Amino acid sequence: MSEITRRDFVTNATLGITASALNLKAFAVSQNAPARFEVASIRPSQPGATAQQAHFSPSFGVTDRFDAEAVTVGDILDMLNNWQLGRVLGGPAWMRTDRYDIHAKADTPISSEERKSAVQALLTERFKFVAHQETRDIPAAVLLAPKRPVGLKPAAGGETPSMHVDARGDPVFVATPMSTVTNYLAQMWHLPVVDQTGLTGTFDFSLAPSAIEHVRGQTWGDLVREAMLDFGFKVEMRKVPLQVTIVDRCERPSEN
Repeated sequence: MSEITRRDFVTNATLGITASALNLKAFAVSQNAPARFEVASIRPSQPGATAQQAHFSPSFGVTDRFDAEAVTVGDILDMLNNWQLGRVLGGPAWMRTDRYDIHAKADTPISSEERKSAVQALLTERFKFVAHQETRDIPAAVLLAPKRPVGLKPAAGGETPSMHVDARGDPVFVATPMSTVTNYLAQMWHLPVVDQTGLTGTFDFSLAPSAIEHVRGQTWGDLVREAMLDFGFKVEMRKVPLQVTIVDRCERPSEN
């Protein structure tokens, strides 16, 4: 697993949860004249900008804006792909290193799904972005539940889906489907996570990685994995056929 600090995990986890409704379909502009940003500023971030400073806002809801600070093209593609890192392949190396500040505005408010299409159109226009999708056998973590974990409680009606961390930094899930959990783990572990638990519906539960004795060299992601096993889940590493996005072309952005 890639090295990741607890702070990175907590900071980025919310992005994974709030972006979980997005699903990357295609990058070509639709013939149905999808929503687009009429005005967009794309500038290189300040020298020394880091992944810890990267953020998107807003991630969901109806709005006329899309703002991103200190993000790479790779970050944007991961967001559009449900934060399932490892399912976007190819493209130039700078896609994962060059950071940009992006501020875009539409003429009228647009929904989360429409904003996804508008961001895709923005990539096409300003980064000359072209990609296609294929099914490939790639390494992934497969999440299983041989027996339903005792601590997994069906969510009560009317609960708002959310994820937060408690005073110890441990993750707490409220009214959360397993698809969101796998997206959350994929972002933290930096590889695709596939749900094969067979669990449907939404659940309330929490993990306790902070209670696990830390061994030298372990990351926070390693401790979360141990907490998942203690909770009653099972994680297997194997190659599975998954749809991936192959980047055919991407150029540094045109001038504003």
